[in-house]
Amino acid sequence: MLQHPAAVRAGFEEGSRTLLHTLRAITADQWDREGALGEWTTRELAAHTLRAFLTIESYLLAEPTVDRVLADAGEYYSTVLTDPSVHQGVAARGRDAGRQLLDPVGEAEAVIAQTLARVAATADDEPVNTFAGQITLSEYLATRVVEIGVHTLDLQRATGQLMQLHPETSAVVLFALTQLASPAPLILALTGRRPLPNDFNVLG
Repeated sequence: MLQHPAAVRAGFEEGSRTLLHTLRAITADQWDREGALGEWTTRELAAHTLRAFLTIESYLLAEPTVDRVLADAGEYYSTVLTDPSVHQGVAARGRDAGRQLLDPVGEAEAVIAQTLARVAATADDEPVNTFAGQITLSEYLATRVVEIGVHTLDLQRATGQLMQLHPETSAVVLFALTQLASPAPLILALTGRRPLPNDFNVLG
């Protein structure tokens, strides 16, 4: 995949700002409303989204646990999605994290500020030791931009906000996701020739 590191960093920074703006616009009665994303409440979805930031620091500090070097964000996704239990584990962690998220906006501000500072002080090629293998910071950061961008749209949709991302965030998300799909169906859909299947999902 190998997007330009500067573009990935810009997408991450702008995505972080848009997420904070979205969280600040959520009203008190919406936080524990069910159905924000499947079985999650808005609070649980927000907590899951913040894990995109928390894993950066924890993985940067972690020792390698898998004897595998991942070339780019595409290989990271391909490796992670081969585990059939991955979505079930994500759902459970989101619910657990939601129970601990008592001040969503305040905690998000602190977590995001700390992560942005960590990323700014870390080289693009610094190794990040994920559970799936080792990958450079720049390529791992691209996967975090996808998580932040997609779930910001989920939060906006669930709480009746205008759905929008910064162009630099959108560019990283679209580049990453289109690399995971067969190009022909996308080209046909984008030019109005054939709709995508109802169950189309590059993340399984």
